[in-house]
Amino acid sequence: MDESRFRKYLKSKKLRISSVLLATDALALILAAVIAYNFRFRSSLFETEEQPSIAAIDYQQVIGFIVLGWLFTFGISGIYSLNHDSLFILNLQSLMKRSLTYFFSLGFLSFVTRASFSRTVFVSLLVLGLINLILTRTILHFIYLRPLIKNKKLSTRLMIVGRTMRESQQYSDWIIKNRLLGYSVVSRMECANFSSGWLDEFERILKFTPVDEILLLPGMESDRNFSRFVHYCEDLRIKTNWIPLDSGNLGYWLIPKPQVGIPFLAFSQSKISIAQRMLKRSFDLLFALFALLFLSPVYLTISVLILVTSGRPVFYSQKRVGLNGEIFNFYKFRSMVKDADNLISSAENIHARDHVIFKDKKDPRITPIGRILRKYSLDELPQFFNVLINDMSVVGPRPALVREVKKYDSLYERRLNAKPGVTGPWQISGRSDLDLQTSVALDLNYLVNWSFTRDLWIIIATIGAVFKGRGAY
Repeated sequence: MDESRFRKYLKSKKLRISSVLLATDALALILAAVIAYNFRFRSSLFETEEQPSIAAIDYQQVIGFIVLGWLFTFGISGIYSLNHDSLFILNLQSLMKRSLTYFFSLGFLSFVTRASFSRTVFVSLLVLGLINLILTRTILHFIYLRPLIKNKKLSTRLMIVGRTMRESQQYSDWIIKNRLLGYSVVSRMECANFSSGWLDEFERILKFTPVDEILLLPGMESDRNFSRFVHYCEDLRIKTNWIPLDSGNLGYWLIPKPQVGIPFLAFSQSKISIAQRMLKRSFDLLFALFALLFLSPVYLTISVLILVTSGRPVFYSQKRVGLNGEIFNFYKFRSMVKDADNLISSAENIHARDHVIFKDKKDPRITPIGRILRKYSLDELPQFFNVLINDMSVVGPRPALVREVKKYDSLYERRLNAKPGVTGPWQISGRSDLDLQTSVALDLNYLVNWSFTRDLWIIIATIGAVFKGRGAY
């Protein structure tokens, strides 16, 4: 298949996927509109069966126009565009932002024109619409998009450019290993500098290897022709990604700060607002209460199994370091023999001898029942009690051991700026298989890029990670 035919094939496939996304969103919003309308005008709560109207305009028509405008807003804002961000990730954050902006605009327009519109319909349509969008997009991702990405039937073709081929190979191996990122590494190039000779080789490769995006590795920015190369890629309609030197692991945003003709990047700490903290804490309480009630039969079954097979105690308590370095009691179902802490010499750390994280895939201290509990993270369920008493959050950095924190440097200590979580980015990215640098980088990235929708996504992804059992021992 030649390049032109391949591009047409890929474009038709992405167009088909965008059409499916549009149809799914439309069904989700129509369902929300029907429920919101019937809740307000067909519900006995409001004691009315009359057909309402606004200035002789039927409510059903008004709601229909709102739904069409909602979808139109998504369309013009690029939600259905054929790019990596919109096709390979759920894009829930953009959906929520566009929806809130759209409804804020409608509310302002209603206030200016003094239109008499039911606030119950307005609010319920927004809330139900967002819920339906999140649910349908999540389901569509797992049953439709994810299999396509996993089987390499859908991917973004990526070229990696670094100072050395070894460095390019390292990043390439990581991307290939994490196939669900949606990238397919089609080329790797070594670039000492952006010289004319190197650009000739770059253009030669593009003739034979179609590329959608380029990833420039740390250190490339020191070349004086760096910006020119980025502009050149833009002219070729190739999206350019750049990893600043160590910026991904510092726990800060790099913010452009123009100062008297000297533009530079400033490190800006990410802080969530009081309203966001209240939202996160409220969600934690509701989720923990629901989990404890819904999973109560599981708690009882596990407790009985532990009692029958290895006796008391059922629970295991350990000192962990939480928010701002405060020590708290961390609860789990006991998965090891009694006095396991005193038998640590019988286990062998899979990490380096001086590593702060101690894990053994074949730890002889783990009981037969405990091995099953660990594989599917069932031993972690009592941590919802920690969430209730405000020691932990549902989503957050990995709970650190006291001996780990004693070895932390100033970078690692930034993980203590948030409450540890029952789950987090480490839980869905390999758990105990992760090295320390990757684990810390994931936690710091989570702190910098926190959002409520990201917490929801991590919770959903955790379910799949738990069933797979990868990295749990």
